[in-house]
Amino acid sequence: MGISGRITSVELRDLFLSLVALVIAFSVLGGRGLPGLDTILISTVGVCTGFLLHEMAHKFMALRFGYRAEYRANMAGLVLAIVMAFFGFLLAAPGGVMISKLDAPQELYMQDSFGQEEQRRREKREMLWISLAGPMTNIILAVFFFLIFVFLPVSSGDAESSLWMLAANFAIFINLTLAAFNMLPFGPLDGKKIFDGNRLVWGLVGVPTILVALTLLFYPRII
Repeated sequence: MGISGRITSVELRDLFLSLVALVIAFSVLGGRGLPGLDTILISTVGVCTGFLLHEMAHKFMALRFGYRAEYRANMAGLVLAIVMAFFGFLLAAPGGVMISKLDAPQELYMQDSFGQEEQRRREKREMLWISLAGPMTNIILAVFFFLIFVFLPVSSGDAESSLWMLAANFAIFINLTLAAFNMLPFGPLDGKKIFDGNRLVWGLVGVPTILVALTLLFYPRII
């Protein structure tokens, strides 16, 4: 089954509304006015990579393990994100991928305690990979855009190159911020599921990501 067969019309609608709302929110953030086309383009690159690919990574990893997985938008969170952006502050809760089990075969209900324990361990491993897929996608994208930022030749007075440099810079910021935030081991965040699933994996991925994000937050001139 192709990608088009795995994304429903309702899911496409929710993804589109979330993308539009987040692009608007990031475009007006701090400006308190109508953004220009350059600002919209920069925001679109960051949101489409940081948000969309993060959610799709969760979805398709879950599908790979045989779960139902569909993105659902949080309409109230999207409206709030836009309103808050006009006041120079953004705390977005756009929605997330809803994951559920497919109907289990009847024989699964007949397992002994050993079989049930093995099934729980398998589901724990699967949830670890599903949760890790989103932040790892953001980390890979941050590295990708960092390489663009470093190696893209920029000519003096070249507006187009400068625009893509700004887009790459913002994409680094949003992808790294999303990865670090989601790796926090609290509440419903990916980091909590990863921490519960394998603390070594969380330490190897989460700790460096959070430290790098904090470094760039307090020393933004590094990039």
